[in-house]
This record gives sequence, structure tokens and C-alpha cells, in this order.
Amino acid sequence: MKKVYGLLSGLMLVAMLTGCGGNKIDENKPIDQVAADEAKMGQADLQKMVDQYQAAIADKNKDLDALKAKIKEIPITEMMGDNAKMLKEDVSKITSSMSKLKDQMAVYSKELAAKK
Repeated sequence: MKKVYGLLSGLMLVAMLTGCGGNKIDENKPIDQVAADEAKMGQADLQKMVDQYQAAIADKNKDLDALKAKIKEIPITEMMGDNAKMLKEDVSKITSSMSKLKDQMAVYSKELAAKK
């Protein structure tokens, strides 16, 4: 049973990491690089980037909700077990990723608001 949970957790992690593959979002890009990129963009490009970030954040939020639901299903007696720990680590990774995406989106949103 632990192998199944481990496999599922691994697949979820891969899905999370490849979930933003269709767009140009790099959550590990430094904020100063994001600011340099947005300075070169027009209003339409900025709006496109904000939309991509919103979609990526929404996807990660769905993943986060699914993980939280799985954690709630775990019996209290197993909350300190390996499966619960792995799920909690996945929640932490998604939360961190969402924070980075929100910080980067804020840079684009601010510039977009200034250009309107």
C-alpha cells in the first residue's frame, strides 16, 4: 500500500512540475529578471502574461485542494506516517510555488495597471 501511495505522490509531483509546460512561466526566475522582461512588453503582452499566471495559479490551487482533501481522509492514527508526511511535503511545495508565481504576477500586474 505504501508503494502505491509513493507512486501516486511521485506522479502528482511530476504532474505539478509539468503543469505549466504550455506557457512561458518560470517560477524560479528572479524578480529582477521578471521586472526587466516586463519593461520591454506592451499592454497586450502584459495582459497575456497575467492571464497565464492566473491560469497557472488556478491549476496549482486545484492540485493543492486535492492534496488537502487527501490529507483530511487520512485517519488520525496515520497522520504521522510516511504517506501523510509526503502529502504535507507536496502541499508545502505547491504553496511555495504559488507564492513565487503570485510575486511574479504582481510585477506584471503593476506594470499593466500603469500602462492602462
